[in-house]
Amino acid sequence: MALITTRSHHRDNRTGSRVTTIAWPDRRADIITALAVLSTLRPHTPTPWPGLTEAVHWLIDDTFWDQHSPASDIGTILASITEADAITATLTPLSAIVDELGPTAADDDYLTHPRWHDVTHAAAHAHQLMTGQTPTQPEH
Repeated sequence: MALITTRSHHRDNRTGSRVTTIAWPDRRADIITALAVLSTLRPHTPTPWPGLTEAVHWLIDDTFWDQHSPASDIGTILASITEADAITATLTPLSAIVDELGPTAADDDYLTHPRWHDVTHAAAHAHQLMTGQTPTQPEH
């Protein structure tokens, strides 16, 4: 069974700007949560839920963005090329760390990696861009 999605645009009545309708808002919510997690995790602290494993799963495994550009999901998960670029900026250091340490390393190994600050800064920027809010640790 093939999943059919549509990408549509409309004008915001208040601002007159073009707005992209997101076909998969629940997946977008997972991405936003993943970005909040990545930007707020700190080493040597208890890992909350959702944690690093869930964030990586939502951002990479559920989207296949390690295999294709986030730009291909504009209209399904993302609203703009700016959001896609911000996601790519998060994925670049994150993927490099995962490739270097492997999928079974302890969370603190990731969180103390020299490039982890690149992940947190990029994730915070992407979260801000997608929500207009400063990220905080998600509560579930």
